[in-house]
This record gives sequence, C-alpha cells and structure tokens, in this order.
Amino acid sequence: MSRVLKVGEHQITQGYKSSHKAVDLVKYKNQAGMIVAHSDGEVIMVQTGKKKAIGSTGNASYGNFVKIKHNNGYYTLYAHLENVLVKKGQFVKKGDSLGLMGESGNAYGVHLHFELRDTSDNRIDPTAYLDNDLPGSENSQITYQVYDKTKAKWLSNVKVNVTKGIMAYAGNFGNPISGLAIDELIYRVHDKIKNKWLPIVQGRAGYAGNLGNSIDGLQIENAKYRVHLVNGKWLPWVTKWDDTNSGYAGIFGQEIDAVQIKTI
Repeated sequence: MSRVLKVGEHQITQGYKSSHKAVDLVKYKNQAGMIVAHSDGEVIMVQTGKKKAIGSTGNASYGNFVKIKHNNGYYTLYAHLENVLVKKGQFVKKGDSLGLMGESGNAYGVHLHFELRDTSDNRIDPTAYLDNDLPGSENSQITYQVYDKTKAKWLSNVKVNVTKGIMAYAGNFGNPISGLAIDELIYRVHDKIKNKWLPIVQGRAGYAGNLGNSIDGLQIENAKYRVHLVNGKWLPWVTKWDDTNSGYAGIFGQEIDAVQIKTI
C-alpha cells in the first residue's frame, strides 16, 4: 500500500528530476484518492482556498497544500489538493487524512505533487520512500561519536532517540576531542589550532575535525546540542546555527571534551 494514499496503490505520472524536484502520482489506475500523512509529525504550513491557476508560481503554484515536519527533522509536502482537512500546528499520525487529491494551483490534471525535504529543507528524491519509512524515521535512531585526542581513537557511538532525545553524551571528561561524526545531520567544528571553522559535513560521508587538533566549537543543524569544556562544565544548550555567541556551542580557545545532542 502507498504511504501517501488512504487506500490503493500509487501510479507515478512524473518522476523526480532536476527540473521537477518531486514525484507526481495518482491512484492506480488514473484515479483520484484521499491523501494521508506519510509519517508522524507537525503540520507547519497550510494553504487553502486556491483553485486551478495554470502558470502560477511560488507557493501559489502548489494550490492547496500541506507541509509537515517529521520527528527526524525531514519534511513532506502534499500539493494540488482539492481541500485540506488539517490545520497549522496540528500533530498528525501516519495515515491521518490530509485532503483529497485535486488540481488546484499550477496543475494540468488531478494528481498529488509530493515532495520530500531534508533537515535543511532542501528537496530530495522521495521515490524510495513512497512505501518506506523516511531516513532516520521516528522508529530508528541517530547516533554520533567523537574522537578522543588523548586516547587517539574513536569512542563508542551514542544514540539519540529521535522522538524524545536523551541525556547520554559522547566523550571522556578531561580528554580533548578532535573529531565528530553524526548520522544524517549537517554539522561542522572549529579547529582550536587553526582558529577557523572546518568544512561542513553531512552524515557519515566523513567526519568533522583534524584528528590531531582539538575542537573548541561546533554547530549542528536541526538539533539541540551542548558541549563540556576540559576542566570546566557543560555550557548552555544551543538550538541554532549562526555567527553570534549563541549560534554555536563552545568557547574559542577552550578545548571541548564531551558533546551532547538532542533532536528538535
């Protein structure tokens, strides 16, 4: 069964490509159907009252639509609906009805325009997830680990429960860390020796850090995070990423020996 249809299987009418960063679908064969939430989450945006408007752009081109932020930080968007059955701020469960498939906005026929967006709100190919859980779904766990500069090794992974967060941490008090690796999320660290931010990393494609140089600052997107200073204390939780003192965790010039992460 399709994760975005109340009943029946979906039929893709237009796939994901560089000029169309979404999947268009109908109910097999060429039928309209009730659209449902792919996964648990919060409705963060709703647009209603729209009719068919060929050539419209921006949000108007979506017609009536619903956007949901899921517990793993990803987003789904359901566009061209005939009507909308949910409200902004409402929490929905997997399978809850969102509205009937339609052709509002810039649509040439009745269908669902379905988008999947990552934790940075960038559109990614949703095809593999039409029948499956989202990456790092609410039923899975994100893990992270740090490199202990004193012991010269990566420490064990620490798990973050993506629905509740945890109070575990990665690190050994007293031993500076010089590397950080996190599942899925986007992050970077500040190199104490070079006194600069190192390149941004996403997921486990690599790690952030120079393993011989201590870290004295870090930033993580779509997470609540804090650090512990060598011979010091836990610093306040951080929930954003910018160049202000409250936009990163750490104090430049002071080594970090532990990291703690919650999802938001």
